Amino acid sequence: MRVVLALLGVLTMSACGSTPPPAPAAPSDVISQQRTRIDDLDRQIVELLGQRKEASEAVQRARTSAGGGRVDPSREQVIIDKYRARLGDGGEKIAKAVLEAFRGPSS
Repeated sequence: MRVVLALLGVLTMSACGSTPPPAPAAPSDVISQQRTRIDDLDRQIVELLGQRKEASEAVQRARTSAGGGRVDPSREQVIIDKYRARLGDGGEKIAKAVLEAFRGPSS
């Protein structure tokens, strides 16, 4: 009987995993790791915004050279809606800031 109980104890420990779960990371480690991640994401965002600025300027040049307006309000609303759908109210603010920053000179 003792052998059976001992065997059941071993089987139970094996089934549950004999190693304890990993200890949670220290807050300072989490902060450091996430700051590194944020820095990398910010680098990518800045790169993408630079590319977006170039594309926006090309569209504006093409539109104004064809006699159109510098800004297309309906297109801007589509962009704002996309940002808001993905990011909420903060997304709307970001979209408006990006649009304003890359509109170019008004004259």
